[in-house]
Amino acid sequence: MRWFDAIAVRLTQKFRDLAMLRAPVIILWMGHLRRDRRSMRIRPAVALSAVVALGAFTLVDAIENATVDVERIEGAGWHAEGVAIQLDLPAGGVGASATVSRLSLQSPRQTFTNVRIQCPVVAIATDSIECEHARITGTLGVLGTQTLTGRVSYARTSGDLDLNVVGLKVGAGTVAVRGALRQSGWQARAQFDQVDVEPLISLASQWGIALPQLAGSGRLSGEVAASGSEEALEQASVTASLSDVTASNEEGSLAAENFSVNLQGTLTRARDDWRFTAEVSSDTGQAYAQPIFLDLGAHPIRAAARGLWRSDGAFEIEQFSLDHRGVAQGAGSARLHFDAEQPVQALHLQLSRLQFPGAYEAYFQPLLLDTGFKSLTTSGSISGDIEIADGVPQKVDLRFEDVTLDDGQRNVVLRELGGELHWLDVKSVSTDSDDDDVADAPTIAATSQLRWSGGTLLNLDLGPSELKFRTEARQLRLLEPTRIPILDGALELESFRVRNAGLPNVAFIIDATIQPISVSQLCTAFGWPEFGGRISGKISKLRVRQKMATLGTTLQAQVFDGTVKISDLRLEQPFSDWPRFYSNIALENLDLSLVTSAFSFGQITGRLSGDIKGLELFNWQPVAFDAHLYTPPRDRSRHRISQRAVQNIGSIGGGGAGVTAALSSGFLRFFEDFNYDRLGISCRLANDVCQMDGVAPAPNGGYYLVKGKGVPRIDVIANNRRVDWPRLVQQLIAVTQSEGPVVN
Repeated sequence: MRWFDAIAVRLTQKFRDLAMLRAPVIILWMGHLRRDRRSMRIRPAVALSAVVALGAFTLVDAIENATVDVERIEGAGWHAEGVAIQLDLPAGGVGASATVSRLSLQSPRQTFTNVRIQCPVVAIATDSIECEHARITGTLGVLGTQTLTGRVSYARTSGDLDLNVVGLKVGAGTVAVRGALRQSGWQARAQFDQVDVEPLISLASQWGIALPQLAGSGRLSGEVAASGSEEALEQASVTASLSDVTASNEEGSLAAENFSVNLQGTLTRARDDWRFTAEVSSDTGQAYAQPIFLDLGAHPIRAAARGLWRSDGAFEIEQFSLDHRGVAQGAGSARLHFDAEQPVQALHLQLSRLQFPGAYEAYFQPLLLDTGFKSLTTSGSISGDIEIADGVPQKVDLRFEDVTLDDGQRNVVLRELGGELHWLDVKSVSTDSDDDDVADAPTIAATSQLRWSGGTLLNLDLGPSELKFRTEARQLRLLEPTRIPILDGALELESFRVRNAGLPNVAFIIDATIQPISVSQLCTAFGWPEFGGRISGKISKLRVRQKMATLGTTLQAQVFDGTVKISDLRLEQPFSDWPRFYSNIALENLDLSLVTSAFSFGQITGRLSGDIKGLELFNWQPVAFDAHLYTPPRDRSRHRISQRAVQNIGSIGGGGAGVTAALSSGFLRFFEDFNYDRLGISCRLANDVCQMDGVAPAPNGGYYLVKGKGVPRIDVIANNRRVDWPRLVQQLIAVTQSEGPVVN
C-alpha cells in the first residue's frame, strides 16, 4: 500500500486543478466508483484513491458524502475484514465513520466483531490520518458489547496504528487502554479501576495464560504494560492490587475468603528464556492451598523473588525473601520445575526466624491432623540454614531458642528446648542394614547439642537434661552418656542410635539403666491402682521400628522385695490416640505383706509368684491376658491371712456370702487372722470375660482361692468360673478402697 499512498498524495496536490473540471467528468468518475461498490470487492489501491479523491472534493459543493467498501485492510500486527468507510464532506472539514465486520489482532491474539468507529472530524495529512475524538462500539470478545471514546491515529506511510481509549467496562469497573502497533513491534498499557476478575480470568484463558480453574469474585486495580514484536511478547510489567477476593476450585484444594493482595512484577525476554522480578504482599483475609491455611489478617505476608524462567519450564530463583509476620522470616535461592517428578530441584534457605506458635499453626499443624500432634501448644523460635537437592535435604543447621511443645494430653511435653542441630547427608553411609554391629562411617557433621528444662513423655514427668550427638545421612548416635530424670528416678542413657531414619525399617536402638523410680508414681501416671515399691533395672537393645517399640532383652525390676521380669515387650503407635501394649510378665517371690498393704486389700503374709502371659493393653486398658498368681511351692515364710483379706478374696470368686457367714458365726469370729497352706488365682481374659480358677479343685465343682491349714483354719472357695471383667475390675477397686468388713 505504500506505493499507492505516494500516488494518493500527488492526487491530493493536484486536486485543485481537478476542481476546475466540468461536472460530467466528476459524475463519470463517481459512476466508476459506484460500480466497484456494487461488486463489494475493491482493491486497496482503488479504495484509498477514492478516499483521497473524495477528501479533495471538499472544494466541490455538489459532493457532501461518499461510501467505500473494502474487503480487507492490513497493518502491522492486525487486519480488518468487511470494512465500510463513509466520508462526510461538509464545507468545514472531513468527518468519517467506519464499520468493521471482523478485526483481528495477531498479538495478543484477539478477534473483535461488528466494530463501528465514528469520527466527527478526520485530520488528513500527507503522512497520517487521525481522529481526535473517536467513538468506538462493538463486541469485544468475552468483554461483550462496549462503547469507548478516545483517539485513533493511522500512519499512511508505515501502516502503524495508535489507539488511546477509555470507558472499557469490565464488570463494575473500567479499563483505559493505550496501544501502538508498529512495524518494529507493538506496545500496550492498560489501567484497571475496580475491575471484576471473572472476565479477566476468561480473557487470560483465551490468551493462553495458564491459571488455576477457580470460581469466585474479586476486584482488580492497577496497571499492566506489555510490548512485543509480531506475535511474540518481549516484556511486561504489572503493578496491581486484588481486593475482596473470594474463590475456590472444584477440588477444594484452593480457596480464599475476603482476600487482598498487592502485586508487582516484571517479565523480560532473554533469548528463549524470561527474566523476572516479583513482589507479593497481603494483610487481609484468609487463603488456603491444601493443606496450608493462612490467616493473613493475623499474620501479614510479603515475599519477593527475582530470577530466570527457562524455556524448559524451570524457575531459576536467584534470590527470594519471605517475611511472614509472627511466623517466619528468611531468604535464599532455588531451582523449581513444577512439571518435573520432583519440583524442588534445589533450595538454599537462610532461615532468620521461625516463630512459634505462628509457624506451627500455619505450616505444621495442617500436616499433623492425622497424628497425635494435631493440637500442640507451642512457643519459642528456630533459625538456621537448610539445603535441598532433588527434593532431598543435603544439609541442615538449626538453632533452637526456648522451644516449648505441649500436646495437651501429657503424652509429649518439652519445655524450653535450646541448642543446635547439625545434620549432613553423607552418600557413603549405608542405611540398608539392620545389623546393630555395622561400623559407623567417618564423621563429617558437626556435633549437635540439645537441652531442655523439663517435659513429659507418656504422662511421665521428665527433668532437665542435655544430649550431645552426631547425625549424618539416616543415622544418629549419642556421643556421651546422659541422665534424664524421670519422676523421682532417672534414665541413665548409655547409648542411643538411630538407623534408617525416614525409611520403613527405621530403628531406634537404646541401652540404658533405670535408676529406682517410685512404683506408686508410675501407677499414678498410667492411671493404675497405686501400690508401693520401686522399679529399676537394665534396658538393653530397646528398638523402636515402624511406629513400634520392642525390647530385645528382659526388663527386670525389684518390686515388693521380689522380682518382676518383663519380656517380649512391644508398644505400637505410642503417640497415637489408641496405643497398644504387649508383653509377658513373670513375678518371683513378691512379699505379700508389702503387696496387700499397698493395695489396702487386707493383710496377708507369705510370698507370691506367678505370670501374666499374652498381656495386651489397648489405650492402656487390659483386653487380653492369661494370668496365674500362686504361693511358691517352696515358700517357707509364715502364711497368715486377715479376716478382711479373706472376705475380699471370697467376694472376687463369688463365695463372699459363705465366707462372711463363716466369719460371723462360731468361734472363727474371735480370730483376726488365720493360717493358710497356699493361695492363688488365675484369670484368662478374652472378650471382656475372665475364665477363673484357683490353686486346687474344691467340692461341688468349686475351686480353692485360699486353702487353709492348722488351727484356726479357713478355706475360701469360689464357684463362679466365668466373671464379667469390667465388673471384676469394679470389685477390685471397691475392696481396695473400702475399710473392710466388720465382724461382730
